Amino acid sequence: MDDGDAKAHETAREASEPRRGSGRVTLREVAAAAHVSVATVSNYLSGYPYMRATTKERIERAIGELGYVANTAARTLKTGRTGLLTLSVSDLRQAYFAELSERIIAAARDRGYGVLIESTGLDRARELASPTNVLNHATDGLIVSPAMLTARDTDVFAGDYPLVMLGVQPFTPPCPYFVVDNVRAAYDATTHLIQAGCRRIAIIGGELSGPPSSRTTRALGYRRALEAHGIAFDQRLVRPVKDWNGLAGARAVTALLDDGLRPDGILACNDHLAFGAMRQVRDLGMNIPEDVRVVGFDNIDEARFSIPSLTTVDQSADAVAAKAVGSVIAQIEAGRRAPAMLEHVPHRLVYRASSPEA
Repeated sequence: MDDGDAKAHETAREASEPRRGSGRVTLREVAAAAHVSVATVSNYLSGYPYMRATTKERIERAIGELGYVANTAARTLKTGRTGLLTLSVSDLRQAYFAELSERIIAAARDRGYGVLIESTGLDRARELASPTNVLNHATDGLIVSPAMLTARDTDVFAGDYPLVMLGVQPFTPPCPYFVVDNVRAAYDATTHLIQAGCRRIAIIGGELSGPPSSRTTRALGYRRALEAHGIAFDQRLVRPVKDWNGLAGARAVTALLDDGLRPDGILACNDHLAFGAMRQVRDLGMNIPEDVRVVGFDNIDEARFSIPSLTTVDQSADAVAAKAVGSVIAQIEAGRRAPAMLEHVPHRLVYRASSPEA
């Protein structure tokens, strides 16, 4: 380390240690409690990877016992990094995104990062602005799951900043891209209903046309499963809805019956739609699963406790969170965006009372 580097290091260290009398725990006090040097504590706080586990444990214990709070401004001055990620999702009112956000926060915390969460509220202008924080150097990388963009919007994410994208998109993302194979997942869910004896299967929330999205890809998987098993496709059983919530699910069931259609199986494109559908089915005097089987999508926590409990597609939210955080931090450490790539995360059907395994 030359004199200039040493001086910069000492300045950053001193910035993280307030003057005596401030009442704030200093790096020097943490180092003394952990029986290591101040430089070792500084390396630990900066995420230095080559450190013995026992040393890390001593520093972690000292930080916890003393209540040390790092000076993030000083760390940013020294490393050029904020230690923060931006997570932009479309709607935190959807339990899936709320639960995914918690998993991403936990995965980032394990790597020494905090997460700034933005909910765009299904607002296109807000989705277009999602890179703002990372472009302004307020955060170090962006994990984004837009829902309102079009094929013309790929340039919004141009650049070399660390970026990971989630969810079905109408364009090829210019970055690592993690998503469930929605076509296959819906195919598997529909096949389960067919194998359970259902022949008049409705899909709520799916759409037969439009750019690639969760709505269109799940409807495609549903249709392919019917065709593969020799069941005639009836477009009237496809029920698009604007909002993926319980009210929309209930209204879709009512509309089906008003049109003279009585499904014996329902594939809902998310669990909230499934909850609404199940409530309406029961209110109309039908039994689940004897008269109508219901399968949802997402495996949110409430699915275990609905009445009846909900059979649903699990989208491996833990794996999505781990892969997204791992990828964006690897890009931060490399100082450049990773090449574009698509990885399908695994899915599985979780069988419960609304449609037991056939």
